[in-house]
Amino acid sequence: MAINYLNSINLNQNELIKAQIENQPNNASAGTGVEGQLYYDTTLDVLKVWAGGSWVEVGGGVETLTTTDGTYIDLTPNSATAGAVTVTADLSAADGTASAASRFLTKDNTWATVPQGDITALTEGTYINIDNPGGPIPTINHDLTTRTDTTSTDAPGYGATFEAVTSVTTNTTGHVTAIDVSTVTIPASDDTTYDLTTAPTGTAVRLTDGTNTDDVTISGTASEVDVTRISAAELRVGLPTNVVVAGNLEVVDSLLVTGDAQFDGTAFDIASGAAIDMGSNRITQVADPTDAQDAATKQYVDDSVAGGLIYQGGYNAATNTPNLDSPPTGAVNKGFTYTVTADGLFFTEQVRVGDVLIAEIDTPTTLADWTTVQNNIDLADLTTVGIGNVVPGGAIDVSYTSGTATVSVEDSTASNKGAVIVAAGTGISVAYSNGTATVTNTQTNSANTYAVTITDTATITHGLGTKDVIIQLYDVTTDETVYADVDRASTTTATITFATTPTNSVRVLVQKIG
Repeated sequence: MAINYLNSINLNQNELIKAQIENQPNNASAGTGVEGQLYYDTTLDVLKVWAGGSWVEVGGGVETLTTTDGTYIDLTPNSATAGAVTVTADLSAADGTASAASRFLTKDNTWATVPQGDITALTEGTYINIDNPGGPIPTINHDLTTRTDTTSTDAPGYGATFEAVTSVTTNTTGHVTAIDVSTVTIPASDDTTYDLTTAPTGTAVRLTDGTNTDDVTISGTASEVDVTRISAAELRVGLPTNVVVAGNLEVVDSLLVTGDAQFDGTAFDIASGAAIDMGSNRITQVADPTDAQDAATKQYVDDSVAGGLIYQGGYNAATNTPNLDSPPTGAVNKGFTYTVTADGLFFTEQVRVGDVLIAEIDTPTTLADWTTVQNNIDLADLTTVGIGNVVPGGAIDVSYTSGTATVSVEDSTASNKGAVIVAAGTGISVAYSNGTATVTNTQTNSANTYAVTITDTATITHGLGTKDVIIQLYDVTTDETVYADVDRASTTTATITFATTPTNSVRVLVQKIG
């Protein structure tokens, strides 16, 4: 069913998007309209408007179209009456006195020939060829005669010579007229033999492995030096796979061991102030400690403290400090114990100063992974948190989630217990007795609503004391919601305005907000 508006709608010059005009098959179905009313005639496929007491086609009426042919233009038809008219224009400019190749139609609608002046033929020029120079259609091409160039694939060596182009001369048309060349001589070989101990600073010295001249001898045993031939002119000198150091080995900078490090002596002494950086690696095969300064393994420590509580200090529940909600791996282990130093939520549970938290597993991540020991809990009252119970009063519903009581103004018999405080809100009263809070709705519906029936434009007095009210109208005969101008004239009255008197009485409903 359609929404029933009883007054005008002001769109304030905004668009009416994807709107459809009322569809009717004819004037009789559209009925009697008012001035300016529209409907779309689905039989004639035209838009009609009520004007002067009848339905007329928008933009309609009988008109006559007359066209006149122009020079070389034929228009069909030359006359037409009302309705959609299509005019076809045909070109009639055919030249009946000469061939199309020799005449053309000018802008002043006359036939003319292409002027050629005194040109009767074309002559070839430098590097230009012309086919059919006498016409009627000459073809002009660039001279593509092949030029012979002398090239060489030889690679010149030390002391050799070759010719190179130094400049190219062209004429005004861009054709090459001259090429200048010069002879280039490559310097002789600069290979020089140096003694490695006396070679000048910055001199490049080439080492060989015996297959070339100017050999260099590298001394050392297989455990001291390793020489690898990379190419005829390149050697790589380095340490062998296994290096034996007969005396002391002093490492001035860092020592990086990528494999296992083994120490065959009875002790491994680190000088005072030095440090060993293991990175992400571990020290394994460590015996259980027997002396106060011996290192201990993880297994030894775990076995020593198994089943015991390990106090870690205070926990600020307001800021989750230290991070117990999602601790890094290994930061919190089974048995770690904390005392709450600031109230807050621990996961979803309310904790207070003095409560104790105990980890039940390594790296706990949920509330179930902890044991919470509450401290100093007593009966709750209006200002003190403790053990409390909220029971529903008149038209009140109470539900619990994690110790929080939700109180609703509804009929219910729900009742639970928890550590809660219930304070009175608007329209709600709270009374405590032996830790039990009784919540009652003190605000009745009649104090917040108003209803009245009107038959025409009227000012109603709801007396609710605020303009924050919802006002809705409906037809008392059809029970459909209707729309009119609603003006909240004051905190106690409202004016309902109809463009015309409604056919049926209208019920006005007023609901106070807040």
